[in-house]
Amino acid sequence: MTLPEATLLGLIQGLAEWLPVSSEGVVTAVYSLVFGADLPDAVNFSLWLHLGTALSALAAFRSDVWDVLRDIAGRPTSPSPVTAYLILATLSSAPIGFLLLIGLFEFSDILGAIAMAAVGLLMLITGAVLIKSKSSGTRTRDDVSWPDAILTGIAQGLAALPGLSRSGLTVSALLWRGLDRREALTLSFILSIPASAGAGIYAAVSAGYYASPEAAVALAVSALTGFATIKALMSVARRLNFGWFVLVLGAGIIAGAILMW
Repeated sequence: MTLPEATLLGLIQGLAEWLPVSSEGVVTAVYSLVFGADLPDAVNFSLWLHLGTALSALAAFRSDVWDVLRDIAGRPTSPSPVTAYLILATLSSAPIGFLLLIGLFEFSDILGAIAMAAVGLLMLITGAVLIKSKSSGTRTRDDVSWPDAILTGIAQGLAALPGLSRSGLTVSALLWRGLDRREALTLSFILSIPASAGAGIYAAVSAGYYASPEAAVALAVSALTGFATIKALMSVARRLNFGWFVLVLGAGIIAGAILMW
């Protein structure tokens, strides 16, 4: 890998991670199809770059993360709604994501396509409802409950399926539950930190990227680009109609399912 290639891949990860596309899928495709990397190496490198976008989310929401850590340390038996939400959503997503990753090697492409099509159809319905609604959700992070956490955790776990966007699914789930647009983005992005950091650390250890200057450059670029992308999205969140966002995502997922068939 050359430094220009590393820079481009980091840039793609930093942009795609927070948009309604699968950043892992895009980075893997570019690295393997354009730059000629083996598919396993491309997948590992895409996981490595998730550590960069985890760092960007950590920097962008550092005060929120600090509040959660203080809450866990100060009152572990009676956490705030946000802390309880993040813990339960993470615990809900882990087994689903793990089982899907294992199942990808056992199940046929047809079953995977059916699952993706079902998710896409639900997204289309959600998008249509949001577009028809005259106002956005009004619930805040202080209103989140265990059903919100479980639904978002399931959405994050489903993102283990190829082509599904983690941020797209989790933001859509929170919007469907009536959360304010900016609050939905905030909770989705903070929720990504443990999973993305874990994926990146795994890739660093298994593939030895921590010793590669090119990998370090790609990581730094993904972190800086990811931080800028988060700030841009948060600044316009309340002016966007997220119904169209969800509708386009659902159509894209169904298109991907058709191609897999």
